[in-house]
Amino acid sequence: MIKKIIRKFIDEHFLIPMAFKKTSKLQIMSSMDSIRYIIDHKCSLSRFGDGELDSIEGKGGEYQHPSPRLSKMLLECLQSDLPNHKVAIPNHLNHYDGKPKQGFWTNYVVGHHKKFLHWLSFDKVYLDTQLTRFYYEHKDKSHCAEHIGLIKQIWDGRDVVIVEGAKTRSGIGNDLYANAKSIRRILGPALSGFDKYDDIYNFIVNNVSKDKLILLSFGISATVLAYELAKLGYQAIDLGHLDIEYEWFRMGAKDRVPIKGKFTNESEDGHNPSQCTDPRYAEQIIADFS
Repeated sequence: MIKKIIRKFIDEHFLIPMAFKKTSKLQIMSSMDSIRYIIDHKCSLSRFGDGELDSIEGKGGEYQHPSPRLSKMLLECLQSDLPNHKVAIPNHLNHYDGKPKQGFWTNYVVGHHKKFLHWLSFDKVYLDTQLTRFYYEHKDKSHCAEHIGLIKQIWDGRDVVIVEGAKTRSGIGNDLYANAKSIRRILGPALSGFDKYDDIYNFIVNNVSKDKLILLSFGISATVLAYELAKLGYQAIDLGHLDIEYEWFRMGAKDRVPIKGKFTNESEDGHNPSQCTDPRYAEQIIADFS
């Protein structure tokens, strides 16, 4: 018992502050610079948040049950260094100085600091995972319009293939992809999408040309799929919850409210959306593995 108390004291007062003193040297671009990098280099993007980092440790949750194969693929992706692919990590890793603070990410990185230090490289330049989280978490919302306007340049005039969960319906009911040349969709399961990973991967390889831009709103599977497709020469970008953030931005939401007709995982009332009756949505679907 005494040894445990001593070890806890050392962790809290010495090891954690030292770990994050080192972590502050991580090279993470700002959100806006991250977007500009994608536009300028036409690279693929894999984003790591708490769900992806938990999955590396073999943990599962409501949205993706654990998979040893997925864990292995995520770690390979996190530590990869392809010329046409970038890894994004939370910018919060550079904002902790060892002092007690409130907030989800502060608590999360404190509890995982030892793993982070083993997984990450101080010589590598990362993009910011939060680049698609441009609205809700920002107290100063004066730059939100500029932020989303810049993101839209990624697919400006491009033929786009969206890979998403069956209830995601990214861009339906808004103008998020209005400047794209065309939109096609590949659907996977709304939950535990990795179960159909191979089916979706094989369909893309056999049916989607490499001049198409692939946008992924497909949970944790999107992270590894963007990486695996980049290996083959595709440009594939993990957008996460961008469409939901855009909906909240458009309505000036003060809370994480459910979006009608769309799976809104961060709202308790948003897990069972109504059916989509938009005929454009049905016309855009080229494969359904849900």
